[in-house]
Amino acid sequence: MFSSPQQSAESDFTAIDSGFEKRMSQIIFLGTGTSEGVPRVSCLTKQGSICHVCHSATLPGSKNRRRNTSLLIRYSHPDGRTRNIIIDTGKSFWQSALDWFPVHGIRKIDAIVLTHAHADAIAGLDDLRDWTNNVQKHIPVYLRQQDLDVVSKMFFYLVRKEDSTGGGGVAKIDFRVINETPFHIDGLRFSPLPVWHGKSYTALGFRFGPVAYVSDVSEIPVSTEHLMSDASLLILDALRTTPPHRSHMILNQSLKVVRRLRPNKTLFTDMTHDFDHDQTNVDLGKLMQTESLDVQLAHDGMAIPIAI
Repeated sequence: MFSSPQQSAESDFTAIDSGFEKRMSQIIFLGTGTSEGVPRVSCLTKQGSICHVCHSATLPGSKNRRRNTSLLIRYSHPDGRTRNIIIDTGKSFWQSALDWFPVHGIRKIDAIVLTHAHADAIAGLDDLRDWTNNVQKHIPVYLRQQDLDVVSKMFFYLVRKEDSTGGGGVAKIDFRVINETPFHIDGLRFSPLPVWHGKSYTALGFRFGPVAYVSDVSEIPVSTEHLMSDASLLILDALRTTPPHRSHMILNQSLKVVRRLRPNKTLFTDMTHDFDHDQTNVDLGKLMQTESLDVQLAHDGMAIPIAI
């Protein structure tokens, strides 16, 4: 059995600022791991060798524990009420919510935005029934038509309630189709960042305020990099160290993007057990001295203030 997470909200970075006139909001990493997550069962049950990262991930407060990549934006709305907007609800979303919603005092989900329709981004949609049965009437979910087509097959009963066969309450979701045009959620502007997630499949990143978030990517088109160029905070896919992967960037590829864009700060996400959090951050920290690049691994539960 895994132990509970640290029972404190961590915010160990200065605010990412996009102007003094902006209100202070916050982003919280609900998950920073790839589809398998960390630890892996196969590592914990393997005889004769020990995966240090996976075993350390079972310890209390370990920053090596990584659930499916997901981000919570706590947007400080002008009306005084914070809006909770989530990017991606993957296979481990329910556990991420158990870990971090009580810690940060989060109850309502105001909207969900989906990057693509792989299981590590959408498989948690079914768990939204807890919110729509007990907290709120419905949840808006923003996604591309091609991703809604997948959801319609995988979770047909969420799209066509009349096809539901179970006895439990089905999550009440208001699906809202987006494309590559910017859109707003309660006044917060999201600019889609189209990227390649493999040679024949695309996903979306999102630009909001000073943040460029690209969690699932193998290649970034020049036109998309242009939309990311002046971001203060870059959150970027960095799957593993080696070998190359067909649908994700690995560390050296991600660092090449950082060197081109040179944001004020970069946080890597969507990581396997290749990375020991503390040691990797020591190694990445040397880039500040050698190249003036502020680059670190994110971790589940990390909270950062941003001005949007």
